[in-house]
Amino acid sequence: MITYTITMPEPHTHLFHVEVVIDAVTSSVLDLVLPGWTPGSYMIREYARHVQEFAALGPDGAALPWRKTAKDTWRVEAGAAGAALVRYKVYANELTVRTSHLDASHGYFNPSTLCMYVPGRTEEPLGVHVDAPEGWRVSTALELGDRGQGTGDRGREVFVAQDYDELVDSPFECGTQRVLPFTVDEVPHEIVIWGRGNEDEARLVADTRRIVEVQRDMFDGLPYPHYSFILHLTDGRGGGLEHRNSVTNMVDRWTFRPERSYERYLSLTSHELFHVWNVKRLRPAPLGPFDYRSENYTRLLWFVEGVTSYYDELLLVRAGLMQPGRFLEKLADEILALQGQPGRHVQSLEESSFDAWVKFYRPDENTANSSISYYLKGSLVCLLLDMEIRRRTGGERSLDDVVRELYGRYPISGPGIPEEGGVIAAVEAVAGAHDGAFRDFFARYIAGTDELDYAAALAAAGLELRWGHRQPRAGGAAPAWLGLKLKRQGRPHRPAAPGPARRPRC
Repeated sequence: MITYTITMPEPHTHLFHVEVVIDAVTSSVLDLVLPGWTPGSYMIREYARHVQEFAALGPDGAALPWRKTAKDTWRVEAGAAGAALVRYKVYANELTVRTSHLDASHGYFNPSTLCMYVPGRTEEPLGVHVDAPEGWRVSTALELGDRGQGTGDRGREVFVAQDYDELVDSPFECGTQRVLPFTVDEVPHEIVIWGRGNEDEARLVADTRRIVEVQRDMFDGLPYPHYSFILHLTDGRGGGLEHRNSVTNMVDRWTFRPERSYERYLSLTSHELFHVWNVKRLRPAPLGPFDYRSENYTRLLWFVEGVTSYYDELLLVRAGLMQPGRFLEKLADEILALQGQPGRHVQSLEESSFDAWVKFYRPDENTANSSISYYLKGSLVCLLLDMEIRRRTGGERSLDDVVRELYGRYPISGPGIPEEGGVIAAVEAVAGAHDGAFRDFFARYIAGTDELDYAAALAAAGLELRWGHRQPRAGGAAPAWLGLKLKRQGRPHRPAAPGPARRPRC
């Protein structure tokens, strides 16, 4: 077994110390590779740039020669050693859900940023030992191995991943975090909180449990043995990243009041939990097994994120955590947001999915003109698709049935959803329609850039779409927009005060 030991002897330096014990080395050279990206965040981030002080030792403690052969690859001359101990440090001072962060208050890490892998051995079980500072605890979704103590000092525990993919999919939170446990169907869950804000712990647990329950009902069960909600309370930052049996969510510490602000936590939690089924188990074929060094292209991110974005707040309504009228208000905002992007005429959903690696996470001043979000347009297309399925089946079937159909067809152990025809085949099977109408729908709205027909879709639910401007404030005029986004930068210019009048010279 390959075993990692993660220590943090001086947290204020932001340096994780990593040791990797590699047994059964059968080749004279040993390559170690650090991923360049984290699944769920589709951009190459070059994590290798944070590695320093690399060293390799043989079983006798003697130094082994090594050299870099690529930006992300370290080659050790193992000779006939048969085993190796590799040591290095990783600088971690970027507080996001997809990176790692270490300071005096906590140590959070995504294994993709710290744990090098050995090519050809990524399907083997792996052990992780975390040596945390005195008084700190360790929270992760990984199971404890035979040597784990189960109680007491968690710094002495060894966690086990069945393969490298599971390791990468299991972030760690180390520190004095609060842990709020609850169960659903006797399955243990926990909310792991770093930081403090205006949260109500009892309400947090109750509402999160309700989100779990309504999603369990949609899929008729929970697919994991336990689940961890890692929650970072920060100043103004936000985001979420899904994992197989856990999630890391980041919200502003004052998010939990008033109610409109609290919606952000509920929506984010619902969205990331839905990914337990949609992408972590039901996934496009190119998204696993992963190539951690390069882009993994798919044209189905509109399904991965669009379906999830459609359901995140719809399921809040079903859970009784959002009123239907509020859902429609937010739907109107989403329609307005997409219609305000000229890029909807330029880039299709399939193109947006494929180009996520170079566009979505790198917006610039031309983004609104040249591209669209597969989250935003994806969710609106899913609304249209859901309404069309309901209309054709007299309300007997819906997009719920399509998602469940795909979930049954493409289990986690299988090859994944085919890039071509996989989703539409499930839609036609559920709707009982093979007249080409849905293929035309996909060609126009997913592969193409036709304007979305909101009115027809909403009419299927007895709703009427009316266009207008927002109501002005009391005494104000109707708003107008020139299409400009402005910002103030630097000190305002003030003209010089006029001097004393002078007689003209001649």
